[in-house]
Amino acid sequence: MKITYLYHSGFAVELDSCVLVFDYYKGKLPQWEKRKKIYVFASHKHQDHFQLKIFDLEKEYPQIHFFLGSGIRLNGKYLERNHIAPSAAEKITNIGKNKKVIFDDMEILSLRSTDAGVAFAVKAEGRCIYHAGDLNWWHWEGEPYPYNENMEKDYKREIDSIQGMHFDAAFVPLDPRLGKAYGLGMDYFLEHTKADYVFPMHMWEKYEYIGKYKKTLTGQRYKEHIADITGPGQEFEEWNI
Repeated sequence: MKITYLYHSGFAVELDSCVLVFDYYKGKLPQWEKRKKIYVFASHKHQDHFQLKIFDLEKEYPQIHFFLGSGIRLNGKYLERNHIAPSAAEKITNIGKNKKVIFDDMEILSLRSTDAGVAFAVKAEGRCIYHAGDLNWWHWEGEPYPYNENMEKDYKREIDSIQGMHFDAAFVPLDPRLGKAYGLGMDYFLEHTKADYVFPMHMWEKYEYIGKYKKTLTGQRYKEHIADITGPGQEFEEWNI
């Protein structure tokens, strides 16, 4: 398994016969063998998680399929106006919240995001990969108490639903904009799931927050499982994470 950090919340996971691409909108993609199946996931419609240019990949990789989270609604006329090839449009599967989808030899479970769209838990080739999208414990300073209380409840409910699952790799937000609360979602995820390696994301290029988080109480306990990301294009394999 090889993981490439693309940018922001974008990652590519290369397995033996397929590649999983999550929330790609910016950055340089690796080149993959044409024999491989390419599965592209977009968790929601925010511009820092989804761009129409993902459909250009169909020109290079004929064995490609797109999985779009709830809220990304692309009808035929819209795709035509934006010059999306009909062949690419036919390879789209929409996945709603809290759904289970079987596609080829892959199993996809979606979680309800606490912001927009969904998170994905994907089983393929004996591996299990989690990508949070914008599912996070969004505790914003200045928000009224009911908002932050409900956010906590909603986030914990979704993470508790996958508590028994084992993840080979998980991509989880660590957002500096949350101030002192930047690590709440990461804390709860690490403490309530089984993940071999966790890749912080949604950091707005402030990668120093990974080191900062590893000095926290929870971060110290799990630091050997947290990948050190330093910039786009960085590659990780199981022996160098």
